[in-house]
Amino acid sequence: MLLNPKPLIFITLCQLTACTSDTVIKPQSWAQAVQTAESRDAHLRLANHYEDIARTLEADAQEEREMLEQYLAKPWKYGKRIQDLKSQAEAMIRDLAKAADESRHLADYHRQMAAEERD
Repeated sequence: MLLNPKPLIFITLCQLTACTSDTVIKPQSWAQAVQTAESRDAHLRLANHYEDIARTLEADAQEEREMLEQYLAKPWKYGKRIQDLKSQAEAMIRDLAKAADESRHLADYHRQMAAEERD
């Protein structure tokens, strides 16, 4: 059975926001923080939040790449499942990289907004 990677990315993002400290945006308030960010400091906190998410997603993508290398190094170990495992790993790598890229774009956007704001 193949897993759909999109729910996994959503779960990963939820877990990442749940791991944030009080100095960073709380998980239940990050969406509100995005909508109500009016100060330079608020935009910089959001930029840092999105950068943290991007770094974690990139680390997860790297972990998937390493797993893919293990699958490909010993394909006989996985038998007929090798193609499914390979496809799943490639899809996860692609989706995690895309999510990290989107997070970086959001971080850049909030940095730009912070540069335009005056406290």
